Amino acid sequence: MSIPVHDPTALSRLFHLNSEPWLNEAAYRAGPYLQDFRSYPQAPRVVLPATDPGAVEALAMGRRSTRAFLPEPLPLAALARLMRAGYGLTGPEPFETGGRFLRRSVPSAGGTYPLEIYALVARVEGLAPGIHHYDAQGDAMELLRPGPWQAEAEPMFYTWPFVAEAPVILCLAAIFSRTQKKYGPRGYRYVLLEAGHAAQNLCLAAAEQGLASLCMGGFRDSRLNALIGLSQPGEGVVYTLAFGRPVAPGEAQPGSSAG
Repeated sequence: MSIPVHDPTALSRLFHLNSEPWLNEAAYRAGPYLQDFRSYPQAPRVVLPATDPGAVEALAMGRRSTRAFLPEPLPLAALARLMRAGYGLTGPEPFETGGRFLRRSVPSAGGTYPLEIYALVARVEGLAPGIHHYDAQGDAMELLRPGPWQAEAEPMFYTWPFVAEAPVILCLAAIFSRTQKKYGPRGYRYVLLEAGHAAQNLCLAAAEQGLASLCMGGFRDSRLNALIGLSQPGEGVVYTLAFGRPVAPGEAQPGSSAG
């Protein structure tokens, strides 16, 4: 099909709507992870010196993914730290010509900040179970839909058995036009890069609090977007992350008997 030159979103929308998760069962059952590394043995080499780990390095080393969460509530302060580190405001920056720019915790192409964070809340102290939105400017959680959402969400996540007990699942949703009206088709790349920046901030903030996370790209886009109430196809979830206390090694997983 031809792509309209005047439409900055047509090409990316075609890809986005046609990149549902690919279930490669053979690869999943292949056994241990297959990891590749590249090296150039013939190139001149300088071994890097030993260093004391800085704060960011220590958090990165402590970041862990988990496939089993404890079914215990997450303190509201813990969620607040996640939100502020992930996509919070870092203060107004005045322009020389007047006005101000509300900078945030991640780099953003052209300062367009296309992301919105929605929280599927199961157990967070001080928040009603339901679907919430993070109002970054107001530094508040907005309850969009109260009540259980798990039964609807279960078939939307291919990793649901791993996150069924997670106290909160964060959905990073993009309003694509915010970035693409300035950068056209390439703006779609910038949106995904920004989601990666925010996700890493979230994971490091979780590690700092002794929490584990699970980053998930395997979800049914259109159904999850509808659950949250996004206006498709101009808006859509691009990344999801679950947070909570992990089940310790050797500890019985939730719902299982100790044997």
